[in-house]
Amino acid sequence: MKNNEATIFVFIASIIIGILISMNIGFKGKSNFLDVKQYDQAYNERTKLYSELNSLKEQYYSTSVKLKKYDTGDEKTLQVSKEIKKEVIDNNLIIGNSDVYGQGVKITLEDGVDSFDKNVTMNQLIHDSDIVQVINDLRNAGAEAISVNGIRVIYNNWGLCAGSNIDLNGVKIVTPFYISAIGNKDIMYNYLTLEQTHTSLLQKSDVKISIAKSDDIKILAYNGEFIYKYMSLVNK
Repeated sequence: MKNNEATIFVFIASIIIGILISMNIGFKGKSNFLDVKQYDQAYNERTKLYSELNSLKEQYYSTSVKLKKYDTGDEKTLQVSKEIKKEVIDNNLIIGNSDVYGQGVKITLEDGVDSFDKNVTMNQLIHDSDIVQVINDLRNAGAEAISVNGIRVIYNNWGLCAGSNIDLNGVKIVTPFYISAIGNKDIMYNYLTLEQTHTSLLQKSDVKISIAKSDDIKILAYNGEFIYKYMSLVNK
């Protein structure tokens, strides 16, 4: 590429110099005598050609500098750096390591009892399995980020029902349970109300549940540890 640039530059410069010479010297070595008008035209033409020649020099220098950057790897290194940065951002979004916002749905789950109820049945209570099933419904509906009572749900979340509260990743949360999910709000809402979903079954049970669409949901990043005990990268 460098040789092509240099060849083109020399070729154009040679043509311009040839024109400049021919304007002042005849083909047979005889001097050309110009009147005032011809002299002005020739002078203007020469000035224009000099300007074009300088412009070509600047372009050649600019191209040479750019080629040198490619040769030294500066441009390549910068591009690789940008790609790595984008990949890190994308990975943080996917694994839940970044705060995110967007449209989606908000679900409130609450035990179907009050302080005056003496006879409480299991169907009136929200269990950890209910939370898990609702989360699965949301994932099946295309949820990109989910939180329960402000706690980000990621790949290794676990929950355990412990009396009146649920232990989620070591954090005790109590009813009401507020589940937020970011994704296509219409698709998720319609999916959750399908008969075969667990969320729809809860609506027909004795617990209290509400589902609402929202255009502005914010979910905070996961603030726990990412622990990998058994999996490793495959060498390609």
